Amino acid sequence: MAQFADYIAFISYSHSDHYWAEWLHRALERYRPPRRLGADPGKPTRLRPIFRDQAELSAGPDLGDSIRSALDRSSYLILLCSPAALASRWVNAELAHFLTTHSPDRVLCVLVGEAQPDLSLLECLPQALREALPAGQEPLAADLRPGGDGRRLARLKLAAGLLGVGLDLLIQRDARRRTRLMAAITAAAMLLSVAFGALALAAIDARRLAQRQAAESEDLVAFMLGDLRGKLEPVGRLDVLDGVGRKVLDHYARLDDDRLDDPALAQQAKALTLIGSIRVKRADLPGAAQAFTDAAATSARLVARAPQDGTRLFDHAQNIYWLAFVEWKLDHVAAAEHGFGEYARLADMLVQIDPKRADWRLEPAYARSNLGTLLLEQGRYRDGLAAFEVARAGFKDASQKAPGDSDRLADLVDAQNWVADAQFLLGNVREAYVERATASTILHTQFASDSANRPLEEKVYAADLALARRALDLGKLDESSAVLGRARAGLAKLVAFDPGNAVWLADAALADLDAVDLAIARGDVAGARVAHDLARQRIARLRSIGGATWRWKPLIEGRWQRQAIERSQRAGDSGGASRAASVLLVEAAAHPLRKEPGQVAMLVGFARLARGEADLAIATLAPLESVLLPEGRDTLARAWLKRGDAAHAQQTARSLYNSGYRRPEFLAFWKKSGLTVSQ
Repeated sequence: MAQFADYIAFISYSHSDHYWAEWLHRALERYRPPRRLGADPGKPTRLRPIFRDQAELSAGPDLGDSIRSALDRSSYLILLCSPAALASRWVNAELAHFLTTHSPDRVLCVLVGEAQPDLSLLECLPQALREALPAGQEPLAADLRPGGDGRRLARLKLAAGLLGVGLDLLIQRDARRRTRLMAAITAAAMLLSVAFGALALAAIDARRLAQRQAAESEDLVAFMLGDLRGKLEPVGRLDVLDGVGRKVLDHYARLDDDRLDDPALAQQAKALTLIGSIRVKRADLPGAAQAFTDAAATSARLVARAPQDGTRLFDHAQNIYWLAFVEWKLDHVAAAEHGFGEYARLADMLVQIDPKRADWRLEPAYARSNLGTLLLEQGRYRDGLAAFEVARAGFKDASQKAPGDSDRLADLVDAQNWVADAQFLLGNVREAYVERATASTILHTQFASDSANRPLEEKVYAADLALARRALDLGKLDESSAVLGRARAGLAKLVAFDPGNAVWLADAALADLDAVDLAIARGDVAGARVAHDLARQRIARLRSIGGATWRWKPLIEGRWQRQAIERSQRAGDSGGASRAASVLLVEAAAHPLRKEPGQVAMLVGFARLARGEADLAIATLAPLESVLLPEGRDTLARAWLKRGDAAHAQQTARSLYNSGYRRPEFLAFWKKSGLTVSQ
């Protein structure tokens, strides 16, 4: 160990792995090396200090210099290997800088989370370390993944590497320490048994004190995950909620897992569920999946111990739901469908355990709503509508039985919105508008009495966006403008309140894209340009927040690129429209979508037609006509007309008109074409 180093080690990690970095930091700094090593001047007497950026950096403006200085002054670098770390350019840069002044054997690795178990250790390492390692050599590694070394052995492996001693020495010393501890406990027990009569009262008092302190500690944890969380969620500050979850995990990290009783394990699982839900909102889907996986593993153990305990089953069902939800967001459709199916099975079990529990009776409705979502994505719109109507009936019954319950009302509104979406996808534009208007009215009434509730506020504005789109589809431009303006102003306020909330930011970007469509419908070239530029800025921010996990999205980037084509067409710039169409085609080909194929097909067909490739547009859109949105069917009709097939063009355009579709650009084009689309 170099004596001039200020730090024993530098922990390099992706911030989505901060839980493991924090645990490792504490575990190593608390470790006591064998005393006989203290006689060796080249060995440290304690494994401290260890550098971890969140704990060590000052508030100075030169963050880069601070990191480089810490790396230079560290004897070792401990690398937390995970998919997020592998994709992080900052982790790779830290490694590259460290290796300019240290040899590769000074890098110790720790596999955490889902660190790609099907790959070799070398394939899990960042490029800078792989290139620095001699051929055939692997760094020292500890495995903290499920089924790996476990925390105790992992800590000993790293301690051996930092101390420069054999692992067997530390394992034997750890075993001797445990043996001495047990011997001391046994001797103490014998002494206590001799003096039991004299100490009985004192022992009872001490036990009562310990029990009272433990109960108070668990009560505090329960308060943090219950009442405190309930007070913080409406405020909408993810950083504060994240702090609550991490404080609870820190509490349990100080205890050995085998010392945790069932209530403590349940609280630990709830803290992981909270952290996972926050990571979803921060667009950290791999981190969320890891948190929900850990939570589900714990809740499954608790259910196995008491299969008829409905509370345990309910908590486990929520973790299964969240895991399926993340798989859905990651476009893993098969895994999501399996997860939602398991959630539905657990929901039915809950009702069987206690049919009188109102909240448990809601779980099958939630399950049907999830199923409906998947059916819509598969283009099975009628089946999806049927599932949503069943869910809506369940939520309506629950809301009528608890008229003052805002949660039940929110469930009903969500189901109402899904019914509206299904109607729209089926081509029933008028019906979709009516359903959306009803949902918006309910939400605004609820928000008027709970105006400090940020999540509810976001729901209100999201409902307004959908209503504004349906009004535009029906040609109600003034109503669309008023509703959209209200939603944009509200979402801008929410984004300013918490710029890191990816859900709010995505809603704001969609609102800007809606403003572009409205401006184009009105012929407002300047307004379309301003809104389009603002949408581009928000999309760039979303990509920054999502990092390596961000995926090209047809409803966001794809729609923005389509609007770029439309703006060029409106300006008479056919060359610019063709170039923008080529960009869109490249993006769509590079990011195939396993769910909602009609979304990508609609964009591809529009881009093909913009390039004058009517036959290719028809080949893309015609096979999916039954699942296309109105804009896609409008594009298909125009492609038929471009090819010279007026009969097909009129048939498709007329079906759109009969559904209530009245966008001004649609009406203007078909009036100019000479075809009659109204009956």
